[in-house]
This record gives sequence, structure tokens and C-alpha cells, in this order.
Amino acid sequence: RGAPRRRTPLKVPCNNCFVNELTMTVLGTATPFPIPGNPCSGYLVRFGDDSLWIDAGNGTFAELQRYIQLEELSAVWISHLHADHFGDMPIAYYAYAFGAVKRTQRLRVAGPNGWAQRISSFVSSEQIHTMSDVFDVFEMGVNDLSSIGEISIRSHRLQHNIESYGLRIEAAGLSIVYSGDTGPCQELIGLARGGDLLLCEVGVDELVNEERTYHCAPEDAGEIASEARVQRLMLTHISRTLEPEQALRRAGRFFNGPITVASPGSTVTISRFG
Repeated sequence: RGAPRRRTPLKVPCNNCFVNELTMTVLGTATPFPIPGNPCSGYLVRFGDDSLWIDAGNGTFAELQRYIQLEELSAVWISHLHADHFGDMPIAYYAYAFGAVKRTQRLRVAGPNGWAQRISSFVSSEQIHTMSDVFDVFEMGVNDLSSIGEISIRSHRLQHNIESYGLRIEAAGLSIVYSGDTGPCQELIGLARGGDLLLCEVGVDELVNEERTYHCAPEDAGEIASEARVQRLMLTHISRTLEPEQALRRAGRFFNGPITVASPGSTVTISRFG
């Protein structure tokens, strides 16, 4: 029979160790309008008891409620004021302003300059609607929201046809970077440097296209991930002229790490023992 096989001992974490987990749940990715089963851009990031709703595209407010009680939401972060990233904020205002959601503190909301005035104009009526009565208002570049609980937040203006920001979230040495809508630029590479996950938009198909100034093609996402040396890449907000498999293949020519496509309802967990 030969010598008995040596059993490899199971690796069990010590009692003094704990697992840090940073999770991101995809609420929607559609562009430029929602479709059945897929709202526009929106993501929920959580670390412990802290939570951040990233982009409030059309349809994402309903999906958000599948995963978290609205009273428990810590903050909202908006990359830019195009409707497919911002359209559900007036609805969120109604929920928090008219008693449907009870909170002991105003909900912190960060977005580009003028976001609060945009909502005020939308919900304008005989009643005066002041966003600061409901939301703790932050405007990027003026009074940036830099943290929520144990989550640190860094926003950086990127390259789009209106004021638009990318986001880096860090907690316990874990990191997620979100491109928002942007063309390929050094600023995004810097923001993503060494990140655990880069969530990058692929809003344009053709490489020779003036829209590429304001959106990334799959090749751009792959190159950015490679130059920034991120651990993994997730493609999102994919152009309607692109098939997901095609986007994966094209991005994979430039990035050798794991690549996936964001899909509504999926959750990514980034963790390590500490």
C-alpha cells in the first residue's frame, strides 16, 4: 500500500483573530435609462454598522430597501448630476421629509456643487423645501464628506462632460474605488492605486469616438486597472452596444487580474484576517 498519506492540518483562525469585511452590493448598472431587472447606477457599501449608498440612479431607491432599513443608512454619495446617477434623490427626499422614515439625525449626503438646489427645484411647490432640514448637506470641493464611522472617503474630480467625481473607500486596510462616469485619466489611476477592487464604468464601445473623452471603453478600464495595480476589476455601466462577454475579453487584454461584470443583486466581499 505504501506509506500512509500525511494529512494537511486545517487552517483555523486563532481565537484572537477577527475578519474584517468590506462589502459592496450592486443595486443597478443600466445606462442611460433603467430596464426591467436593472435600475440605473447604484451601489451599497457596508462595513460593520456603517453604510454608504453610492449613486442614486433611477430605480435604485427601491432596490436599496431590499438590503437595508432606510433608518440605518449612514450616508449617500453622488458622483454627478446626470439622471441615471442622481434621479432617485428627489424620491429619497420625499421618504425622509414626510415621515415615512424616522431618523434621529439628518442623513448625510455628498454630491457635486448645487445638488441640493437641484432637488429643491424638482420638488418645488407651495411648501418651501429646504434640503438642509432633512439632509446634512456636503458639496465636494467645499465641505467634503471624509468619513462615516470607520469608513474613510476620498473623492476626486475626474473627466466627464459635467462636474463628476470618483470615489475611494477604505476601512481596516480594505479598499474599493469607483470611477463614476469618466474618460480615461491619470486622476483615476491615482485614485485607484493599489486598491482591492476597481469598479470602472465602460460607457462607450468604440475606441475612436469623441464620447471616449467622457467615458471609458473596455480597453481603458483594463489599462487603468493594470497601471493602478489593483487586485481586481469589475466592469459596470456597460454601453448598450457592448455585450458583457465582449467587454470582459477586451479589458482582459490589458489586465491580467480577475475581471467580472457587475450585475444587479450581486455582492462582492473584500476581507482578510486581522
